[in-house]
Amino acid sequence: MSLREMAAKGLASFDPNKDSVEAPQGLPAGDYKAAVSSIEHRSFDSGWDCFGTTFEVVEGDHAGQKENVNISFAEKSKAGKAIPDFILDRNIKFVSKLGAFSGVDITADDFGGENETDIHEHLANKLHEHVGTLVILKVSVRPNKKDPSNPYTSYDLDQTDQPEAIDIGDDDLPDSLQSSDKAPMPTDDDAPDDGKDPLPF
Repeated sequence: MSLREMAAKGLASFDPNKDSVEAPQGLPAGDYKAAVSSIEHRSFDSGWDCFGTTFEVVEGDHAGQKENVNISFAEKSKAGKAIPDFILDRNIKFVSKLGAFSGVDITADDFGGENETDIHEHLANKLHEHVGTLVILKVSVRPNKKDPSNPYTSYDLDQTDQPEAIDIGDDDLPDSLQSSDKAPMPTDDDAPDDGKDPLPF
């Protein structure tokens, strides 16, 4: 993308009289075929921790761009205010979908930890081996009246076809790459004679 094209794209929805230069640079609203590139328990200097997933777009104009989705199962905010049930329900269903598309059954028991940190750690351990799963990442963006430069972003997932595993045996490889029990082990006689002493090991 040329600088001119980048400017046209960036300025199309930018109001220099109102919008911040530091506006979030995440994916715009839309559906993206993406690979799960990371699943982990994340913690931050603020003390907040979460179940985190990174998605990398694999095709289209945003190919290569990554989107971090951090969700928490804390039932109270730092101020002690109860987190609304609809937010917790949405987060539970998001992880359930991620599990289903990765071939992992997520049940109510997976949310029975002593606290949110235990739950985040448990879910990360249960799912982290399934990095590479392809999904459709659905990004929704809505205005934030209190902070217009920082819109609310929410996520959903849809299933997509997974790449077929490639099964390659010795018979499919060129002769020079095939393994052989009869291949002789190299010896000192096979080393090039360059007049230097061999390394002392």
